[in-house]
Amino acid sequence: MSQVIYIGLKLIKIPAENRFQLISSDNAGISWQIIFEGSNETGEFFELGTKGKIVFAKTSNGKFRSVTGGRTWTKIR
Repeated sequence: MSQVIYIGLKLIKIPAENRFQLISSDNAGISWQIIFEGSNETGEFFELGTKGKIVFAKTSNGKFRSVTGGRTWTKIR
């Protein structure tokens, strides 16, 4: 099962079929676009959270946070 979070009108989720990606929808989930293709650095995504417009993600390699709308990720130490 994938997890979906809402930021304004945008939906962001970790797809169940590829937990290394984050995808988003601007049209209530009718279509989805990849906004982050995971890497060995981030690992698999397990959980998402938000604070304002910042997306936080728990990953297999530690916790990461979005710094530019889901496209650039930095590790939280």
